[in-house]
Amino acid sequence: MTNLQAALGVGQLERIEQIVARKRAIATVYTENLKGLSCIQLPVEEAWAKSVYWVYGVVLADEIGLSALMLAERLLARGIETRPFFLGMHQQPVFQRLGLFHGEHHPVTERLSRQGLYIPSGLKISDQQISEVSTALRGCLA
Repeated sequence: MTNLQAALGVGQLERIEQIVARKRAIATVYTENLKGLSCIQLPVEEAWAKSVYWVYGVVLADEIGLSALMLAERLLARGIETRPFFLGMHQQPVFQRLGLFHGEHHPVTERLSRQGLYIPSGLKISDQQISEVSTALRGCLA
């Protein structure tokens, strides 16, 4: 780590409470806007944990016949960028090239990477923009 990177990290740590509070507020608005959609699973916060909501991810139900990639394309057509969930370790090309995880299957991980999508949740997103993303997401799933 360079001195510049360390200084940046220390600077971010000085405002960590503010950052986490905003990320949690973003998640609260999304959860309120998207609750009741049976075709997606929203993030769940357990009583024993406190999420910082680094990202806000939704998981599509298999029954709707729509993959995260298909939903991402629909949202992009409405001007909303998204990101797919990360691939499982056993699916990472670097590990496959090294011969690791050969022939392994992890159904839950594979389903999440196929059906999971991160929606916009940067610190600068406004509640109005969250509402617009939520409305677009509902429209794409209708």
